[in-house]
Amino acid sequence: MECLDANAVQDLMAGALDDAARAAAILHLDDCSECRGTLGALARDAVLAVTADARGVDPLAATRAPNADKMVETTASNSGLTGRAETAAPGSHAARMAATSDGPRLGRYVSLERIGAGAMGVVYEATDSELGRRVALKLLKRPDRELTERLVREARAMARVTHPNVVAVYEVGVTDASTYIAMELVEGASLRAWQGGGRAMVEILEAYRAAGHGLAAAHAAGIVHRDFKPDNVLVGTDGRVRVTDFGLAASRPAEGGGRASGRLLASGIGDGSIAGDGGAGAGGAGEGRRGSFDVELTTAGTVLGTPAYMAPEQFTGGNVDPRTDQFSFCVALYEALYGVRPFAGKSFTELGENVCDGKMTPPPARSRVSNAVRAIVLRGLAVKPGDRYATMDHLLAELGRDRARPWRRAATVLGALAAALALWLVADIALRDRAAVEIGAAFRMTGVQTVRTLTTLEREFTATADMLSHQAAVAQLSAHHDLADFGLGGEQADTDDLAQIHGLIESSTVAQEKRASTLAIIDAKGRLIYSTGSVMWGSRADSLPQVKHAIDTGGGGGVSVLSYDDPAFAETHLLAVPRAGLAVVYAKALSLGADDKTNVKEARAVMLEVVDGAELLAKIKLSDATRLALVALDGRSVGDAPAALVEAAPMPGDAPATAMVDDVTYQVQTLAIPGSDGQGNIARLVMANPVGGLTVFPHARLVFGLLLLAALAGAVGTGVRARAMARA
Repeated sequence: MECLDANAVQDLMAGALDDAARAAAILHLDDCSECRGTLGALARDAVLAVTADARGVDPLAATRAPNADKMVETTASNSGLTGRAETAAPGSHAARMAATSDGPRLGRYVSLERIGAGAMGVVYEATDSELGRRVALKLLKRPDRELTERLVREARAMARVTHPNVVAVYEVGVTDASTYIAMELVEGASLRAWQGGGRAMVEILEAYRAAGHGLAAAHAAGIVHRDFKPDNVLVGTDGRVRVTDFGLAASRPAEGGGRASGRLLASGIGDGSIAGDGGAGAGGAGEGRRGSFDVELTTAGTVLGTPAYMAPEQFTGGNVDPRTDQFSFCVALYEALYGVRPFAGKSFTELGENVCDGKMTPPPARSRVSNAVRAIVLRGLAVKPGDRYATMDHLLAELGRDRARPWRRAATVLGALAAALALWLVADIALRDRAAVEIGAAFRMTGVQTVRTLTTLEREFTATADMLSHQAAVAQLSAHHDLADFGLGGEQADTDDLAQIHGLIESSTVAQEKRASTLAIIDAKGRLIYSTGSVMWGSRADSLPQVKHAIDTGGGGGVSVLSYDDPAFAETHLLAVPRAGLAVVYAKALSLGADDKTNVKEARAVMLEVVDGAELLAKIKLSDATRLALVALDGRSVGDAPAALVEAAPMPGDAPATAMVDDVTYQVQTLAIPGSDGQGNIARLVMANPVGGLTVFPHARLVFGLLLLAALAGAVGTGVRARAMARA
């Protein structure tokens, strides 16, 4: 094992090492005479002071001639500090602490119980007999004119600092051979002991910010602490953080301004609830172990502060100002956050070199400290004072800045957006569901009307065909045979007969009726004999599939939908004026009885009725809000439903679809139009109704649903991040 550095020596003497590290250090001391000598020199004065104070005698008595003074013996008890006056030299420390009826007294303060000690002083819990309050009474042990002057000057300055995060100084008094300071008595523990209890990171930051405010208050009063560390900060049982021991470890700067070197001194304190550097600290009856040591390493007469927390200018003897405290503050905060100190060193010299060179140890892996907080601490640890924050207030403002605020704001905005989207979706679902019910009812009624209209048209056509079959002209047509086919006459004679039949039909009552549809009669050879839509006759009409089928089977017919510009329809010349769109064509054969052998009827004429597709839709339509389109098997359509709706229409039997046309969202459904018995579907009817509600574009519900999920995920993510930032 390598030799112990300054930090390891301090932790060993303070009892801060864990069992494994302590055992390793002790084993090393067994083998290393140099480290044993160094440790002995460091502990000698501290052990002497603590042992002497524990016995109630002047710690300087061990270095004086025997019987120079006879001191007051004190015995600590649970009820307080009791004393018995012995023979003491006039004006001595023992004489001033002579027992009275109220116990040992120093001026107006009655000592109750010794609660701590350092190499230069002892701290008592005392009672102010005039004001009746408990105080921490600090007595210097060693008369020293320069130290007394400095303590008096700084104690008086600190008495002017009134801040909740600074231990209050009530009074400083100077007697012939001693100096005492009356301070606020704090019940609690040191910040080091407090932060070692598994505190959350946010608690640590808040505690150090409170301590930083105490430092800032002292700086405002022109006081530099020079030895800030967790041991010089007290956390009361009320949770309030107080900084103590301002400037008590200060001494003259090193001559020449070089790096410090020399003999290292150690000062011990008694109770772990108080701390002091180079002197007794203010404290209270808090947690801790009596007789433990907090090693305060300084170079004699040259260096101020504890090396582990000292700034580069303290090592080099440079100018010490409030930015020096800022460096020490950041060392302590770094240690509290990461569990290790930022600078290491196997010796005082190596530690000083690392600090002055800014050579830091890497932080522990998987640290939960945020990069923002780390950057703030690292700036406070800058080697050059000018690179640090201008004041403690600036540093504390950065530490206190709510870095979680932007994340919380983002979480709030995303949460509000998610709520708005959810509200929109709920309202849209409610409106669309209600609209869907209404539209579904409208589609069903339209389907019923379609079946009813087609059935009516077919019945009317059948009735008309039956009536025509009893007309003399139609009966004559049914009995007509071309004589030329039998060699009994010429084609002209046959044409003259057909012309006569045409005239008879044209003058019949049925032909004179005004009809919206076109009625036509075709003979057994597929020739057009009569059409209400045209004066032409004699053209071939068997180009229509249903006409040819009726003639071939003798009993066929049915209904079909085809386009007007279909070549098969155009060849019939059923219409004198060409039309655009679709035609619904009904056909029925007028036949003789079936043949006994083939059981096939002989078609003697075919009746046709052509209904315009647009007129059919007008009969079907029940509401102006409903858009309809009649779509033939070849995809051609007619109606007031735009082509985009027709293209978006689902197949018959499928669920309704949604489509947007001209910024209006429609619900679209398709109904199959069947032909006659066994004929199958002849066309499709596309129905579309505006949805209304809140839908502003196709698939808006899906898009907004995805946005809602994204907003929720973002709100949760930013909320978690904000919470983590707050804890960091």
